[in-house]
Amino acid sequence: MKKLKEIISICIVLIVLTGCSTKAYIDYNNAIVKTESEKTGKQSIEIKLDIDFDTQGLSLEEVKLLNYYSEMMYQLTNKYDMDDDKIATDVYMNLGGIGLDSNYYKDGDEQYVKIPVLNKYINLTKEKFINNEYNDIFKAVSDKWLDLLKEENVLKGNDTIVDTKEGQVKAKEVTINIQDEQLNELSKVIIDTIIDSGILEDFIYVIDDEGNTDKIRKEDVVEVINEAFSNLIFDSFEAKAYIDFDGYLIEENIEMNMRISEKMNGKPIAIKLSFNNKYWDIGKKQVIDIPDIAEDDIIEMKELKDLDSILGL
Repeated sequence: MKKLKEIISICIVLIVLTGCSTKAYIDYNNAIVKTESEKTGKQSIEIKLDIDFDTQGLSLEEVKLLNYYSEMMYQLTNKYDMDDDKIATDVYMNLGGIGLDSNYYKDGDEQYVKIPVLNKYINLTKEKFINNEYNDIFKAVSDKWLDLLKEENVLKGNDTIVDTKEGQVKAKEVTINIQDEQLNELSKVIIDTIIDSGILEDFIYVIDDEGNTDKIRKEDVVEVINEAFSNLIFDSFEAKAYIDFDGYLIEENIEMNMRISEKMNGKPIAIKLSFNNKYWDIGKKQVIDIPDIAEDDIIEMKELKDLDSILGL
């Protein structure tokens, strides 16, 4: 549980970082504003984490356990129509070769996640799991990023051709290279904002086991995050965005390489993060089918924590 807690804590912060990283230069910002102002369209996101661990002195069983966390992948395909206030998202997560599918639905004020293995839904609105604290994190990070970004970080590339779901599209390529000092400053803002918000409480509630005697405390997670970033060295960062000639963002790619300065058995020593984001069908009417969800189709979050026993694992 401790190693998993450390990895997930790092992932939370890294995903927030990638989500806001390239929004700060003018061309990209204008494209984002224009793209997100459209109320209908489709989007796909893929996040990959490759983690190398210090396995010196560990047993074969311990190395095998760490290998489950050496490769992580998160994919989603999002269809949205905000005129009707509807969203349907297919989600896929893979941890150490073990995959999990789920679906997210928004229909007005109601928001649900489907757990296919149980054929049940979690009512996120009823669970009070959705709040404005996540938006506060993104706003704080974006504001700090705008303060940090320098003109020399932005390199405009040539016109190019991008393969999209709608075929080949002419686009402008923009590249951003960031210095580690800037990333360190941004990291501190991310950490402080996450700690001051309620996101850690949500995170702990989801992963903690009520029957576990080794309860997860917020103080422990904060310590893990602070320790992780105090020893984190950013080796490289590159982001590329592709903007079509109508001014819409159609794709962005981010690659970040990091290493841990203090080596310890069983702990990460290097992390590679890859992020891909694509938009298509922007501004086009979407057909979004929201399933009819009855009361007996709902499972509470606390019941989900007993998933292993439900499945007989």
